[in-house]
Amino acid sequence: MRFDIEVHPFYNETFSSWFFRTAIANGTDPKSLALAVWKQNSLWYRDLDRFIPEDLKDKLSKVVSLSKNEITSLTLEPLIDNLALYPKDNPYRKWHFVLPIGLKGFIKTSGAYFCPFCLQDKTTAYSKKDWKLAWNVACPIHKNLLLLRCQQCNTVFSPHKLSYLQPQIYLCSTCGFDLRKSKTEDVNKEVLLFQNTLNQIAFGDCLVDFQLETLNRQDLFVTLHILLAFFAKANKYNYHSVFLEFLNLPPYTIVAKNNATFNRLTVKDREYLLLASSKIFQYTAHEVFHLLKELGISKQRFLFTYKNLSPTIKQIIKQLPNKAITKKKSHRSLSSPARVISPKPESQVDKLFEEIARFL
Repeated sequence: MRFDIEVHPFYNETFSSWFFRTAIANGTDPKSLALAVWKQNSLWYRDLDRFIPEDLKDKLSKVVSLSKNEITSLTLEPLIDNLALYPKDNPYRKWHFVLPIGLKGFIKTSGAYFCPFCLQDKTTAYSKKDWKLAWNVACPIHKNLLLLRCQQCNTVFSPHKLSYLQPQIYLCSTCGFDLRKSKTEDVNKEVLLFQNTLNQIAFGDCLVDFQLETLNRQDLFVTLHILLAFFAKANKYNYHSVFLEFLNLPPYTIVAKNNATFNRLTVKDREYLLLASSKIFQYTAHEVFHLLKELGISKQRFLFTYKNLSPTIKQIIKQLPNKAITKKKSHRSLSSPARVISPKPESQVDKLFEEIARFL
């Protein structure tokens, strides 16, 4: 079997976007086409934009003109392998900066993001790789925050649900609302510049110099991940106000529940944390160390549970104290009277015995 009609991938297009356009062009829907190619009904509900196993690429390359390398280039696999730590021990290419699609479970903060203005061209509207990465909170072209949900029925943007009878990506899969009419906000200019620089570093061959100098791209993104998590934690502690003053940040409270990771936060939460991180990247490692020292931050408080540290983070924290000074727990005074336990009255005991006697 070979596809009768093949569509050419657009620049920066995700694999799933190219696949559903191919399905529609051939008179079917993405789920049915996935079943025809791979003989597995559930595959279309996996995050194929993140990583496609070799056996699936083999089967797909036999029915399309794209090579296995070209299929791989439509996914985030090359990016993750270049930027994440220990990719060989990570067969599913899980990475801190890939947004979960939320097709399983009941996670309400995850899913596919979109720019309503990018969807306005009916002939070339498609999902982009940028929208899959957590540091991208805005469209670099239109400079507005990305959206996650339909503003009429609150359904998560679901291009995987497109069908031959409903092929328009710009229509909500549940209520049919025109997503191009969605209202959105302008992104913070500093955040926009920071995210665009990160994209240039991630997808390009050069390493842009920040004041917080890093050795390579991997060092930079591991450092960024730890800083983002630290700022998210700091939002809950009393020294957060000092960070606000030092970095000239507006007051903000992260609304995340259950200690959600950066890639599960709302777009507004991520925008704020990226703003804080962009300001830290304007300082040298030595200056960041002195800031943490003045605030009384220990290695233990800074690192939390991280196993893999970047060279830059190691340089920043190497002279910090291992543990913060904690207050001793208060104990009840030994001289305070203990609660006296007295026996029950005889009449009450007799009454209780009568109640249970019939069961003996």
